[in-house]
Amino acid sequence: MTTRSISSCAFLASLASTSAFASLATAGQIAVSSIGGGVMLNSGPFSSIAFGNAPQNWTSVSLGAVHASINAGGIATDGKVTFLAADTDRGLAMMALIDQQLAPGSSSLGSIHMDTVANGSNLAYVNDAGGLVTVTPTSPNSRFATGNFSWNSNGSGDAFAWAGLAVGNSMTFRFNRIVGSPLGLMDPGTFQFINWTGSAWALIDVPQNLVSFSETDDFGFAATVVPAPSMLLLMGGPLMGFSLIRRRATR
Repeated sequence: MTTRSISSCAFLASLASTSAFASLATAGQIAVSSIGGGVMLNSGPFSSIAFGNAPQNWTSVSLGAVHASINAGGIATDGKVTFLAADTDRGLAMMALIDQQLAPGSSSLGSIHMDTVANGSNLAYVNDAGGLVTVTPTSPNSRFATGNFSWNSNGSGDAFAWAGLAVGNSMTFRFNRIVGSPLGLMDPGTFQFINWTGSAWALIDVPQNLVSFSETDDFGFAATVVPAPSMLLLMGGPLMGFSLIRRRATR
């Protein structure tokens, strides 16, 4: 009786401990295909700065804070389109940061077209004061966003993110030059992917030709949310503990 009582307490304590860890472990992982054989984006902690407002209204202040956090790790975002996974107050998000956001500006010196699709009833966030990017309404199947970003490349930026992502959600992104309009970004090497190491952001090493516009002036990739290894370990923890407890209780 004593053995079973202690084992039950130990099991409950194990579950409580694991639950506490699991509640803190909100990190996600997004697998990107067609880029250098595939890259993995581990999400970084942005819940305190993104997004904090209504859908399709990602503010310049919030966007500037995201850039500041990335820049603090020694990664330049000026003149680049930066892709990353982030843990936000709206759940896991896949972000596309277009140029560096320092201060709002009204001049249009940069422009790029984007088409992106995400499956599931995900939320859409876009920092686009001109309203040039449209997003289809929430649906149980998929959402589509399309349009031109136009911003002051001398100090301002723009961005788009799919948020509320869950394991199994998939996305596609495609960017195109706008004929007759200035790009306002570095070329070649326009695009970059960054990864959260657990303590800082790190630039993923990808050959320049794979992060530049193609001969047909487009750039694209597919991405899928996959289970994060840390969560798999946490899920396995209580099962292992329960197995040991049951063996001890039956002796």
